[in-house]
Amino acid sequence: MPSPLSEFTTPGDVTARQLLDAESGLYAPPWELQQMFGLAPDVTTIRYACEAINAWCNRVTFWPHEYEERLDLPGDRNQAVLHITPIQKLLVCAGRYAYGRRDRRTLNQVNYDYLAALAVFGSPPRFTEIDVNQIEFYAPTGEVWFPTGFFLVNYSQIQIKYIAGFTDIPGRIKAAVAALSNTIGAKGVGDRVRYTAGSVSRSFATASFITDDVKQLLEPYVVRTYS
Repeated sequence: MPSPLSEFTTPGDVTARQLLDAESGLYAPPWELQQMFGLAPDVTTIRYACEAINAWCNRVTFWPHEYEERLDLPGDRNQAVLHITPIQKLLVCAGRYAYGRRDRRTLNQVNYDYLAALAVFGSPPRFTEIDVNQIEFYAPTGEVWFPTGFFLVNYSQIQIKYIAGFTDIPGRIKAAVAALSNTIGAKGVGDRVRYTAGSVSRSFATASFITDDVKQLLEPYVVRTYS
């Protein structure tokens, strides 16, 4: 991977309050939840709710954050889908050619394929830098279109670093924070609904604080394949 891998730039104009919330990890301060939903949980409860939401959605955070992925591209197209959305900015990218199935080998208009490219580069194949200014992407869906590689042959594998997340947290995420904070406050440190001191009998409502209503609110933001 080229050397600029460590570059990081905060995208867009973010208000001072949003920056403060992003640094603390909160998706909404108590006064905003009070104003929007009539609930005013304390900061520690909100922070716990935010971390629980991150874990359920398999995300580091909903605020802008730096991610890196290595993706195998289909043999007939220079297109991929990044797992974390919305994309804010592409930082650095590199591509390489690799051996694949013979029935998936593609030729360009001058009858070169990736084996010809590998013969030039030698073995093993190396990553070569791709100018991110030549890459097109659609932020909401994570779709990315890469330029054609050496000898007009499509890349086999892409390694990319990018920034993704929200500069303004969506309302349904804040609603999930409010609902989850309310559940945590009502049930305490555990999801317990009954406790008997004599023979030590405990009963729990569910295996998680994440209720069906909260799951429905978070469904569009769950990342299922990123690791």
